[in-house]
Amino acid sequence: MEQRDFFMKQIEQLGQALSKILSDFLGLKSAGKVEQGIQTSYSQFKNNLDIDIEKLISLTKEELKKYTQERNLKQEHLEILSDYFKELGDSKMSINKSEAKTILTKAIELLEIADEISETMSFARENNKNILQIKINQ
Repeated sequence: MEQRDFFMKQIEQLGQALSKILSDFLGLKSAGKVEQGIQTSYSQFKNNLDIDIEKLISLTKEELKKYTQERNLKQEHLEILSDYFKELGDSKMSINKSEAKTILTKAIELLEIADEISETMSFARENNKNILQIKINQ
């Protein structure tokens, strides 16, 4: 029982850390400091969570799934990470449309992996995938 509680606490802490990085990024983005927000968030992901955002962007879907499994990322973590990629892609859309579309595609792939992990269909995830696909097609 203690071991289960320990793992649950770790999962919860990981979710909180992901949410904080997303929140910090959104704060800097809304303050007009997008580039600073990107650099800060990349660094926080790498140093605090051993997640390399640039590497994630370059992985195939299967490699992405393996990478996230190796880091014990659960469905809720993937959803937060997908939200980060959505915001990151939105930020890059006016600078580099091709890169932004690649990032938004990764956001969809993360949600698809979350679907596989949870073995359930979520209307919220489906809605987010549709929104992301519309942004990619624009």
